[in-house]
Amino acid sequence: MQEIIIYFSAGFLTGLIIMFFVVNNLKKQQSLLKKKYEKTSLGADDSELKVKTLENKIKTLEAALEKTLKNQ
Repeated sequence: MQEIIIYFSAGFLTGLIIMFFVVNNLKKQQSLLKKKYEKTSLGADDSELKVKTLENKIKTLEAALEKTLKNQ
């Protein structure tokens, strides 16, 4: 009977140790993915800003072209 309790306790402790390492590894991966997502998100914001800036420049140039063509 004591052997069963010893084996059960050893198995339980081994399971806890393995789960600790697995959870710890998953937390590290989660933090790395979170940092990667934040960097990607910032890059997307920069890209959107660049596109809007270029669109505004195009509108300004189109307006200037139309004004110049009307004056000729």
